[in-house]
Parts: sequence; structure tokens; C-alpha cells
Amino acid sequence: MLSWFAFIAGFLALASLAAGLGLIALVDNRFDTRLGARLQAPTERARPRDLQPAVTQLLSRWGARAGRGAVEQDKRTALRTRLVRAGFYSDRAVEIFFGLRVAAAAGLAAAGFGLALVTHQTGLMAIVIVVTGANLGLFLPNLLLERRIAERRRAMRVALPDAIDLMIVSVEAGAALSAALQRVAREFDDLHPIVSEQFGLMLMEMQAGASRAEALARLAARTPSDEVGALTSMIIQSEAVGASLGGALRAFSEELRKTRHLDAERRAAELPVKIAFPLVFCIFPAMSGVLFTPVVIRIFRTLLHG
Repeated sequence: MLSWFAFIAGFLALASLAAGLGLIALVDNRFDTRLGARLQAPTERARPRDLQPAVTQLLSRWGARAGRGAVEQDKRTALRTRLVRAGFYSDRAVEIFFGLRVAAAAGLAAAGFGLALVTHQTGLMAIVIVVTGANLGLFLPNLLLERRIAERRRAMRVALPDAIDLMIVSVEAGAALSAALQRVAREFDDLHPIVSEQFGLMLMEMQAGASRAEALARLAARTPSDEVGALTSMIIQSEAVGASLGGALRAFSEELRKTRHLDAERRAAELPVKIAFPLVFCIFPAMSGVLFTPVVIRIFRTLLHG
């Protein structure tokens, strides 16, 4: 009976965590729809919306109550920036994130309570297990959020040189910057969806009335990549001084490739140091055992029968 209770509690905890993470990604469904319609590229990410409004509102209410007075305004703004960089643009993303932390803490605390019952732990040890589960539920969404930001940063770093090359071809062919960005957003929709999303959002802001400098500054603010920030600064400065945009983009592309080459060389130089520990403590003992065990066995046999 207790094992079934622990299984059900653990399943509910994992289900609530997965549902919360899925719903915080689904709250920007309308944004994706508007972006796809604006770019004349229908979105292919069909997302279920049956239980989304009710559960989203529930998580939002939980988060509003849990975060009220617990986080200062500057930290709340920093959290909002992190969520935007992770790709969550909803106005209720902060509240939903707080609600997700509450749901995960409650679910993992229930799982910890079930584990304590199954293992027959009582007293202080049971309290420690329950508190540990609650703390894991509080910090796990932060870890997942940082991981998503890192993945988007890595995707932007990989896709940016190709995007710049396409922009160079478009600009040198006589197209304006907005047309070049629209070309990149349309062509990279399947290959690099994050770049397509960011450039498409920038185009929407420009079409809504924002200046090009403002749209570029917002692009740099919501993108977790330093290379994008350098690109936007270079475009703004080139337009301010009247320099050729195609030449500036080509120079930036060459500099970016040199930086990536130097980074690859640095990683290659660090490889011997990083591989020393597994080589000495894992690979070398195993190889020594495989090579010298027959020799030792033969020596012992010779000594015993000699």
C-alpha cells in the first residue's frame, strides 16, 4: 500500500513539473501565430490548447501569491529578462514561473513524503527528505531555465555566421536592411528557428513603428548572445556614420570566424589537461589490468608449479 502511494505521489510530482514546463512554453502561442502570419510562413508547431487557459491561470494565480513581496522589483526585472532570453514572451511569464516553482515544490515534497513512508523513516530524517524534495522543486525550474538560455545562446552562435552571409548577399544585391532581415527570417525558419524568430520579432517591431536603432537595441537585450549584441552595435554605428553596411557586415563576419577559430584552438589546447584525469584514473588502470593480468597469472603459475 505504501509503495503504491509513493509511486502515485512521485508520478503526480513529475507530471506537475512536466505540465508546468510545457505550459510556460505554450503561453506564447499567440506570439508564434502572429509572427508566422507576419512573415508569411505558417507555423508548423501545432500545440494543444485544451487545458492551457485554465492551468495557465491557475499557475499564474499561484505565482502572483507566492511572489508578492518576496522578490524586489530589480530582481523581478532580471527574472523577466531571463525569461525573455529563454524565449518566453508572455506578460504572465513571471507569475507562471513562480507558480511552476510552487507546484514543483509541492509535488516533490509529496514524493519525498511518500519515499519516507516507504523506507519507514520517521522523525528528523523524514523531515529532511520532505524539505529536500521541496528545495529541489524550488531550484529545478531555475536550472532548467538556465539550460534553455544556454541552448539558445549556443544555437544563436552557430547560426549567426550563416545569417550574416545571407545578409551580405542581400545587401550587396541592393536590398535594404529590412528586406535582408526578412529574407534571413524566411530562409532560416526550418534550419535555425531561433534566429528566424528573433529577426522576425525585430521586423514586427519596426513595422509597428519602432525605429531601426530601437529594434536593434531590443534584439540585443532579449538575445543571450554577445555576438548578436556586437552585430547590432556595429549596424547602428555604421548607419550613424554613413558607412557601407555590406562592407561592415563582411568585416564583422570575418572577425566572427576568426574568433570562432581562436576559440576552437583554445578548446583544443585545453583538451590534454581535461583528458588527463580520466586517462590516469579510468583508462590507464583498465588497460593495465587487461595487459598485465595474464602476465601476473603466468608468473604465479610458474612460481607455484616451479
